[in-house]
Amino acid sequence: MGTQGHGSRLLSEGKLPAWLRDLAVVGLCASIVVIASAARSEDEPASGAQTEDAAESTLALSPLPSGAQSKPAVAEAAPRSGCDFPDSGFGDYLGWRPLPLGRILVPSSLTVPPDGGFDLLVHFHGTEPVRKQLAPLGLGLVIAGLDTGTLSSGYKSTFESEGTFDAMLSAISREVALATKNPAARPRSIVLSSWSAGYGAISRILAGGRDDVDAVILLDSLYASYAPSAKIPDPTELAPFSSFARAAANGGPLFFVTHTAVPTPDYASTLETGTHLLREIGADVPAVPPPQDPFGLSRAHEQNHFFLRGYAGSDGDAHCGQLRLLPDILRDHVLPSSRP
Repeated sequence: MGTQGHGSRLLSEGKLPAWLRDLAVVGLCASIVVIASAARSEDEPASGAQTEDAAESTLALSPLPSGAQSKPAVAEAAPRSGCDFPDSGFGDYLGWRPLPLGRILVPSSLTVPPDGGFDLLVHFHGTEPVRKQLAPLGLGLVIAGLDTGTLSSGYKSTFESEGTFDAMLSAISREVALATKNPAARPRSIVLSSWSAGYGAISRILAGGRDDVDAVILLDSLYASYAPSAKIPDPTELAPFSSFARAAANGGPLFFVTHTAVPTPDYASTLETGTHLLREIGADVPAVPPPQDPFGLSRAHEQNHFFLRGYAGSDGDAHCGQLRLLPDILRDHVLPSSRP
């Protein structure tokens, strides 16, 4: 897991107070409930697994903001959008194991070398949809996840203290050490991903100036207040992401950003923050996207290890559908088999 050259370690007009913007972000999400089925709840978790707390296994999101379009749910054999994620179980994973902060999935077949190195994905917001998609694929990733609610402020406050993410990594290493019986277990590569409000956690983590984050994936997951003097994203709020984008564009850690066209009239949308990042790396006009993209791709740009994909959807299904991009992003750009 990594990118070539980076080694093995792979967000007064219109300006809202942070708390009010967070309330607006809640409205970004369509009503979605990620439920544990009755059949699954009757099954005992695999050896070493912990039963999920009912509150953590349900992700309830609020209606769309004013101006966003809604549409009835449509049954699809292989849905590319929408908030219903089929559950194919835990695959090779042992089931969720609790952490002091969040929870973790460890593959039952995971073996680590003598130095203990393993590949880690830490995802913020929407951990159950991520589990449902990734667990059956056998990618060999240790997956940690955290849901703190539907507000970005909850994620930001969780990682307010500088040592919080290090403590989380230590707890993850202890769980992997127990599962693999290798006390030297430690992440050799760290990928951070988020959906919707989860960017708040990544914002705080990146603001610490870490050099051990090998990739960041934002799935319709970067918002900001408007600047005081103009209706543009506040560059101060987006500074950690702008810095990471410039590093990626110059060949550093991988940064993959996706956005929809869901409107957020009172604060900067993911489309607007995506445009801000393009300008930060000196890319004003994205390349023309490939035709007939099944997800409705509207613009695309690649610059060394920086990737942006914009999508035309402007409703809740489109917002939820961004989570469906994660498996291919991992396989095509992040995992060891995708290395150049």
